[in-house]
Amino acid sequence: MKALLGKWAVILRAYSWPASLVPVVLGSVVGWRAGRFSWVDFCLTFLAALLVHSAANLANTYFDFRNGVDRKESADDRGLVDGLMTPRAMLFTALGLFAAGGAIGVLLALKNGVPQLLWLGAFGFALAWFYTGTGFAYKYRALGDAGIFFAFGPCIVAGTALIQARAFLPEAFWASIPVGLLIVAILHANNMRDAAGDAGSGFSTLAGLLGPGGALKFYYALVFAPYLFSFTFGSVWPPVFCALSAPLAVKLRERAARGEFSPLVPETARLVAVFGLLLSLGLYIAA
Repeated sequence: MKALLGKWAVILRAYSWPASLVPVVLGSVVGWRAGRFSWVDFCLTFLAALLVHSAANLANTYFDFRNGVDRKESADDRGLVDGLMTPRAMLFTALGLFAAGGAIGVLLALKNGVPQLLWLGAFGFALAWFYTGTGFAYKYRALGDAGIFFAFGPCIVAGTALIQARAFLPEAFWASIPVGLLIVAILHANNMRDAAGDAGSGFSTLAGLLGPGGALKFYYALVFAPYLFSFTFGSVWPPVFCALSAPLAVKLRERAARGEFSPLVPETARLVAVFGLLLSLGLYIAA
């Protein structure tokens, strides 16, 4: 059982789940601050985010493998290059997870009377699918950072608040910015590690375009800007709580400066979890 769970953790890239689950917590707190919260809606949103994020990870792995980007000797995504799953099975699993997450989204939209959730969900699905899917594949055009920011920042945080509060809340869009920046840092750390291989495959990411020095500076900005942003919520509590995670950010900077990019990816995801939960707690206490 442990080996099976470990296999699926690799296939689904479980280390990255904070990128979707933390925004659900944050959006729920924003909805609660607006006067409405439902545990049922929270659990359904949490499950939908996990399903869609896992589906997006599988789709990304599938298309990177099919397009020759992931190779056995260098790929970080090991699901296909190590034969843990067949490409056909991975594609159909991704589609199944997308369908399950979408069905929950439709249920929430109908149950809570928020049809806006349908087009927001469609936008999020498009960002997930066209990341590496089809001929456009915006990841390969150095647009992945922007797409990930919108998908995991405003889309999930504002969408979750919409489900809870039955309305779009400006605070949700504002609160999504620092968490969205940190989630982009996960991707950027991954792209710094893969810059040489990506260039050899004939496509560019923002990390590749910026070069080693510029990419490092951009990573530092992504990691530390959210701490400055925490001062914009009109209360002392968000920056006080967020500051508790600052030692993790400092360690990430040191690791990035040493070029230790492989462990930097999951450790940045860990910072997303800690910072995002502390920001949520700060906003909760401030209310």
